[in-house]
Amino acid sequence: MKLPIKSPETDNIKYNSFSIILLCISLLYYLFFAFWDGAVICVDSPSYIEMNIAREPFYPMFLAFFRFIFENAGDFYLTAAAFAQSILGALAAWSLAAYIYREFRLPRTLAMLVLLVPLGVSFLCRFAAQRGSMYSNSILTEGIAISGFLLFFRYLIEYTFTQKKRSLFLCSLLTFLLLSTRKQMFICLILLVVCIFFVCIRKKEYLKGVLTALSCAFCILAGSVVLDLGYNYALRGEFARHSSDTRFITTVVFYTASRNDSEYIEESSIKDLFLEIYDICYDNGYLGDFAGNGWLERVSHFGDSYDCIQIDTMWPLVNEFALASGLSSDVVGLNQLSDQIMNQINRSVLPHSIWKIIRIFADNFLSGLITTVAQRNTILIFYSALIYPVYGFLLFLQFRRKNYKTALFASLTLISIVLNVGLVSLVIFSQTRYTIYNMPLFYISLLMMLYETFINKKTKKSDKQAGHEPALTASCIIHS
Repeated sequence: MKLPIKSPETDNIKYNSFSIILLCISLLYYLFFAFWDGAVICVDSPSYIEMNIAREPFYPMFLAFFRFIFENAGDFYLTAAAFAQSILGALAAWSLAAYIYREFRLPRTLAMLVLLVPLGVSFLCRFAAQRGSMYSNSILTEGIAISGFLLFFRYLIEYTFTQKKRSLFLCSLLTFLLLSTRKQMFICLILLVVCIFFVCIRKKEYLKGVLTALSCAFCILAGSVVLDLGYNYALRGEFARHSSDTRFITTVVFYTASRNDSEYIEESSIKDLFLEIYDICYDNGYLGDFAGNGWLERVSHFGDSYDCIQIDTMWPLVNEFALASGLSSDVVGLNQLSDQIMNQINRSVLPHSIWKIIRIFADNFLSGLITTVAQRNTILIFYSALIYPVYGFLLFLQFRRKNYKTALFASLTLISIVLNVGLVSLVIFSQTRYTIYNMPLFYISLLMMLYETFINKKTKKSDKQAGHEPALTASCIIHS
């Protein structure tokens, strides 16, 4: 008995038709919330709107573009930016879902669920987390960075599967833009380098792997530096990098320090500044000495104290000290001087608090793993403790059953989670805002592994028993 042969043209028409449906759903969803909530101003929004020197350049430039286009329309440019972010969010969710649908030959029901995952994560941010808005229409870097990261991961997977130069170029471009938006997106560069080496090792092209990885890393890092310097020259008349990256480490240093650590600071004026900041933080109970003994108490105290130390106390006093020194009066010079002061505190005090910092890192890392997949409350902590072993077991089954594409997708997701949580835990507390990037990927991976384990396995077995061999196409093969 001959089996009916489906033409590639028929498959493409069906794929394109369903893909358009996915796109329409995604656009309607995000644009609905853009109309409903409009542009939402958050605590950090003014620093991007005002193009503060402490911020990476790309997002302030993004807002400035809309301000230029709608210069005679007042604050409407923020609404336009929020709509653009919402469209980007819709396109990112659709692009990832449509690619997975085609590449993994998923049934339409599962493809629809894959699309609903990032939509659902946005919904939870809007309602369950009680933020009052989705990130896609908030005037924050997350407004473009979360969508950009999903697009980056989509092309990273495509590059890993097919080794297309176009995918590698788009990954590199997105990495450059994301790194120029948030320093946290350095994880994209690490993931890109990992995948370049993976591809070249499989092909036994070791020298090519090293050269490609170095070339991409150099171009991305050099490009981000040039953009930063050019942006500040155009805005402030000086070739300068954005400032205040040091403050994240300094905040952790103060949180873990003791008063006696001031003895390690040689310069007396900076020692006095350290003690002034320390005493205020100590008197208000911001420091680690007041954290309590339990893990949840420690993590909660660190998160609650972080901004109180940095934004309310340390940063204003350091800037005030820099201004009073009289060494500089312009914005660039004052911020560079503030960075030097914080660097000196870090170099002097940090080595003597290293074990306390490692403990905080461990606490934060565990917290970040939880906030990547859920919220940090009593019930969901137990859920998180369960879902990771389930994920790991399903991943093991994919390798055992030689579902290598699904295994690779899930493995890269897990690597991305570890890298992101690790980086965040080193310098700041692991709130959902910093860990949400991998939440959609985690649940998409989980869906795909569940499908391969419990549904597609039965389909393959039935086809084999009936004597039907599945068609093998170039898109189903990871080229070696």
